[in-house]
Amino acid sequence: MGDVGNRRFLLAAARAGFLESGNIELHGVPDHVAASWRRSSSQGVQPHEVTPAFCTELDLGSRLVRCAQPVIEQLAEQIADIPICVALTDERARILSRRDSNPWIGRMLDRVYFAQGFDYAEDKVGTNGVGTVLEFGESVHIVGAEHFADPLQTFACAGAPVHDPFTGRIVGVLDVSCLSDHSTPMMHSLVRTASRQIETNLLLDRNQTQQALFDVYSRVDARSRQAVVAVGHRVVMANAPAQALLGPGDQDALRDHLRFVMQRRETVDEQLELPSGTWVRLRGSTVRMGVDVAGIVGVVSVLQETPAATGPVIPSGRTPLRAAGMAQPGAKERHSPAWRAAVATVEAAMRAADPVLVLGEPGSGRFTLLAAAHRLVHDRSRAVALAVAEVEAAPAEVGARLRQTTSEPTLYVLRDVDRLSPQALETLTDALDCGRDRSPILAATASETLVQHRVQQRMLAAFSASATVPPLRHRGADLPALVRSLLADLAPHREVRLSQQALRLLGSYRWPGNVRQLKQALAAALARRPVGAIKADDLPAFCQSAPRCSLRPVDEIERDAIVTALREAEGNRVAAAATLGIARSTLYRKIRQYGITI
Repeated sequence: MGDVGNRRFLLAAARAGFLESGNIELHGVPDHVAASWRRSSSQGVQPHEVTPAFCTELDLGSRLVRCAQPVIEQLAEQIADIPICVALTDERARILSRRDSNPWIGRMLDRVYFAQGFDYAEDKVGTNGVGTVLEFGESVHIVGAEHFADPLQTFACAGAPVHDPFTGRIVGVLDVSCLSDHSTPMMHSLVRTASRQIETNLLLDRNQTQQALFDVYSRVDARSRQAVVAVGHRVVMANAPAQALLGPGDQDALRDHLRFVMQRRETVDEQLELPSGTWVRLRGSTVRMGVDVAGIVGVVSVLQETPAATGPVIPSGRTPLRAAGMAQPGAKERHSPAWRAAVATVEAAMRAADPVLVLGEPGSGRFTLLAAAHRLVHDRSRAVALAVAEVEAAPAEVGARLRQTTSEPTLYVLRDVDRLSPQALETLTDALDCGRDRSPILAATASETLVQHRVQQRMLAAFSASATVPPLRHRGADLPALVRSLLADLAPHREVRLSQQALRLLGSYRWPGNVRQLKQALAAALARRPVGAIKADDLPAFCQSAPRCSLRPVDEIERDAIVTALREAEGNRVAAAATLGIARSTLYRKIRQYGITI
C-alpha cells in the first residue's frame, strides 16, 4: 500500500474511532481537520448524509459576484483538462455561482447538493472546502476521507477566503472541487492566487467610485475660483480657497452636513450658518457610480450679509434645548447646520401649534427635541409619549384621546409611526380625522423610510411640518456640547469632564445607536471614574473601534476582548496576542478588520 493508501486508511480509522467513541486524540489527522470534525460532531452534523438547506434570498448581482466572475472564468479555463468545478459563496457559505469544466462533474456535485442556493456551512454539512474556510479563517485543502460526511469523501476541495480589501472581513469563499483521485497540491495554490485576484478586483471596483468623485471634483475646481469641497464615504477633498476660507471647526461641520445631505438629495442650494457664526451659500450635487452614491461636490461662498430670515430665535431667560444638544442662550457653542434646521422647524411648529413629524434614526434625539421645544414655547407644559404597543392595543382610544381638551398645554408624540401595522395606522388616522378640531398639540417620530404604503401617505395629511434629525455620526460639531449636557444629567453637581483624548475617541466612533448609545457609553465611563477627568481607557471597548461595516454580536464580543487585552497590555501587540491565545498575525488582521484604534 502506497503513501496515499496508508494516509486514507489512517484517516478512515481515526474517523471511525472518533465517531464510535469520541476519541479526542485523532493521531495522524491534520489539526484543522481534527478541529473541524469536533465542531461538526458537537453541532449535530450527521456523518452519513448531506442535507444542506436551500436559500432563495441571495444577492446574485452583488459586487463580490461581479468582481469574481472574470477570475472564475480564467481559473476554469486554466484547469479545463480535468473534471473540476469552481464555486463562489457568500460570507455565510451559501453558493452564489458554480462553473463546471464538464457536465459529468456537475451531475456528481448535484447529487450532494453542491449547487447554487445551497448552504455549505460547516454546521450543516461538516468539514468541507467552504464552511471550514469560514470557521478556520484561512485557506484549506480537504481531500477524500478528511471530509466529515460520507457522501463528500469522493471529492477533494480547496477553498480560500475572499477578504474585503478595506475592512479585512471575509466576504466570501472561492472553492475548487474535483474527485479526490484527481486532487493535487496545485489546486490549493491556484485557489489562493485566484482569491487574491478577486480581492484586487474588489479594491479596483471600490476605487472606481472614488475616482468618479475625484473626476467631478477636478472638473468643478478647474472652472471655479471659489471654494470647492468634495466629500465621499471615506474621502474628503478641498481646494486651497476652501481651506483658507473656513476654519477647522467650520470645515468639520460642513463635511458632516454634506455627508448627511448626499444620501437624501440629488442637488443642494442652501444658506448655512456654520459654528463660527459665518453664513455661507452651499451649491452642489451628488456623484453616482451606478446606483451607488460616490459622494457630493459642493461650491461654497461666504455671504457678506446675514440672511434676513435666520429662523426662530430662542428668547433670553427661557429654558434652552440643552438636553437635546442645544447650548445655553448666548453661549458660543458649535452646532451642525442640519441640527439647527431641525430645531428651527420644530420650534416654529410648536409656536404655531402645528402638528409636526420628526424623522431620523432611533436614538437620535427625536422625542427629546420635540419635548424640549414644547417646554421652551409653552409654560407648565407636558409631553406624553405614545409607544407603538400602546397604539397597537387600542388605536381608536388613542385617537379619541388626542382630540380631548386638556387643562394645560400637552404635546402628544406618536413614537415610531412607521412601525405601526397598517390596520392600527388606518384606525388611528380615521380617529384623527386628518387632524381637524384637535386641542392638544400632535407630533410623531418615524424613520426616513416612512412613506412606503398608502395608509402611511394618508396619515401624512395630519401634519403641517416635518424635520429630519441628523444621526450623531453627522453631528461632529455638536459632540462637545452633547457630552457636557449628558454628563450634567448623569452626574449632577459633580466635577466630571472628558479628557481631550477621550473626546477625540468619541469623535472617531460612528455611533450606530446615536445619542442614546453615547449616553450609555458615558454612564459606563462614570461607573469606572465617578469624578474627575474621564480618560480614553474609561470608555467602553467599542469606542476604540471604527469598523467600516456593521458587526454581528459575535464580532462585537471578539472586538471587545481584543480591545481589553490591548488596554491591559498598554498597546503591546505581542503581549495582547499571548493573553488572547492567538497568533500575532491573527491579532493584526483583527485590528484592521475592526478598525481598533488603540
